[in-house]
Amino acid sequence: MVFSSLLFLYIFLPLCMLLYFICKSTAWRNGVLIVFSLIFYAWGEPVYVFLMLATVALNWSGTLLMQRPGSRRKLWLALILVINLLILGTFKYAGMFASSLAQLIGKDIPMANLALPIGISFYMFQMISYVIDIYRGTTEVQRSFSKLLLYVSLFPQLIAGPIVRYGDIAEKLVSRSTDINMMRIGIERFIIGLSKKAVLANNCGIVADAILDPTGLKSLSPAGAWLGFLFFALQIYFDFSAYSDMAIGMGRMLGFQYRENFNYPYISKSASEFWRRWHISLGTFFRDYVYIPMGGNRKRVYLNLLIVWALTGLWHGANWNFVLWGLYWFVLIAIEKLFLRRILDAVPAFIAHLYLIVVMLFGWVLFYYENISDAVSVYKKMFDGGSFGWTDPITDILLLNNLFLLLLSVLACLPLLPAIKSVYNRIEKRGGPVANIAALGKYLLLIALLVLCTVMLAGNSFNPFIYFRF
Repeated sequence: MVFSSLLFLYIFLPLCMLLYFICKSTAWRNGVLIVFSLIFYAWGEPVYVFLMLATVALNWSGTLLMQRPGSRRKLWLALILVINLLILGTFKYAGMFASSLAQLIGKDIPMANLALPIGISFYMFQMISYVIDIYRGTTEVQRSFSKLLLYVSLFPQLIAGPIVRYGDIAEKLVSRSTDINMMRIGIERFIIGLSKKAVLANNCGIVADAILDPTGLKSLSPAGAWLGFLFFALQIYFDFSAYSDMAIGMGRMLGFQYRENFNYPYISKSASEFWRRWHISLGTFFRDYVYIPMGGNRKRVYLNLLIVWALTGLWHGANWNFVLWGLYWFVLIAIEKLFLRRILDAVPAFIAHLYLIVVMLFGWVLFYYENISDAVSVYKKMFDGGSFGWTDPITDILLLNNLFLLLLSVLACLPLLPAIKSVYNRIEKRGGPVANIAALGKYLLLIALLVLCTVMLAGNSFNPFIYFRF
């Protein structure tokens, strides 16, 4: 089940909210959320609910044993982490490494055909952060299995993040409340995220796939390559940030407050800044649990960065193109640390922005094509007019037909919404007729967006989130 489906919007979510608010105690509300979260996860792959339950049981029992007086805490930590990583590695990476080994030795290696459990990377990382935080003593062990299960399985953030730290919501698992203002903020944030997904991401994806289809690369023009990856860059940003917006919005409705996961990354002026703004929960996870423990900026800086970015690439997918994509960003960030950042700080801002856009688009080429030879072909196409010239009729038609979508999407990448909200808040504080008109206009706009999303989703039966496969 996905957030951007009519089943979720008009049956699952309203029914969950109704039963949730009928219950008065936090314990009963937790029960409602657990039941609905398990139904939500089981909707597409029922068998993998048991894998998630087993993972929660492992980490719950393991941390309790780790906290017993006289226990060998470091040994328990290592054992729990190894089992977690083995589970993740078996389901996500065993096929990749078996295939690579088979190619290397020239023999087939029989492997069970295991489907990738949706969201396993997200909830496994939450479990890993929980276990490490318990070991470090930065949070208290959760003795209730049901509360730990709720932390992991809560449907707003279960299958595509953000990666939520246990300490951020530990108190809310015990006691929380929701007022009208939180509901209003949550609903607004959810509708904005839904609009980014249904109106922008899905349509940008249609254009990107039409241009970048691997079967048509021979006739791809340089303009087509650049335009295709511009639309893909917009698609993946709106797709993933939309999910985070909806997760944060639903969290607010339920009394939880999740941290932001995106902060307008495409306005960045360097690769380093881009990754401080993109998928923030993943970046902080690797910083706090891998980079700093290995020495951070104190020793072996570039080796630490190399390991972190190789793992970042591998986290995104079980294919070597993702590893190369991660290493690509490592090279950029290492060069910026060595000397380039000083140059970027000295040049006019628009040049630094242009640099980031270009290197970002180059990176998405590696991300998009699992076949490395396809990526190499596109890199060549970007700078070689060949016999087709710099553009082609199909690219021209797609650009003209989707020019408004492109302009709207580019504007939506800019921090215009916070500026509009700031103006609206000042008007609201003054009160009077103008404030009433502004409030009416805002709510009418939100209703219109919800209706528009409903219409667009009704005609689009397949719109999965890109990050579901990671």
